[in-house]
Amino acid sequence: MKLKVGWIQYANVYPIFYVLQRERLLTEDIHLVKGVPSQLNWALRNELIDISPSSSVEYLLNKELYEFIDGISISSKKSVGSVLLFTEQELNRMNGKKILLTDQSATSHMLLRVILESFIGLSPTYDISAAPSSGDSFLLIGDDALRYRKQNRDKRVYDLANLWYEYTGLPFVFALWITRKEITKPENILYAAYSNFKQKLLYARDKWKEYFSEMVKDYYLKSFMTEAEILYYWQENMDYELTDLHKKSLSLFENHLKSLLK
Repeated sequence: MKLKVGWIQYANVYPIFYVLQRERLLTEDIHLVKGVPSQLNWALRNELIDISPSSSVEYLLNKELYEFIDGISISSKKSVGSVLLFTEQELNRMNGKKILLTDQSATSHMLLRVILESFIGLSPTYDISAAPSSGDSFLLIGDDALRYRKQNRDKRVYDLANLWYEYTGLPFVFALWITRKEITKPENILYAAYSNFKQKLLYARDKWKEYFSEMVKDYYLKSFMTEAEILYYWQENMDYELTDLHKKSLSLFENHLKSLLK
């Protein structure tokens, strides 16, 4: 039986998967399942995959189902560059305005709500859309956000991780590597594969910076970004650690979630 691992094909997690592939760490007992974050959240929740880099919200709202791999995350530093609110309005003028949300994310939706509702005190309306950029105000994530920002200059742009940092002084944890609890039990048939994969992830977390020049060489984002811009995104925006500071941020986000979802 193979360990089914979720694979998000976004630039923000590409360095981790690059190391896993480059060093042939994805052995025959591992089966990769591609999907956007919302799809992989659903698959994990419904026992179709065993482990995945999944939305922080998925873990925080379903702790009875999951464990996370300590020491690794998909986090921002002071900004993230790829979770962006595009709008014609200033933030403080968005009360009652409609915001279209990408259908690919859960954590970003709730982060936007925390910022607008809890931090600023606004009450906008939201609508999930398969084509969010058709609206006056909309949230994009991942490669879609990177592409739209590069190719369009007609709207104000707000980086949600940067807004979180301005209000809290903390990095933001967008995703954790989470697994269904039963997989973490020694008696489970997949436990050995899970334990091995966990060590490979932590190795990739420590190794990815050694492959900058290789990773960027033929990366498809070069169709609309320069090598320098891609490297800046990985080096200055992305953080794959999970330290006490990240956990403090995660706990604060959880408290805001609970307040919003009462």
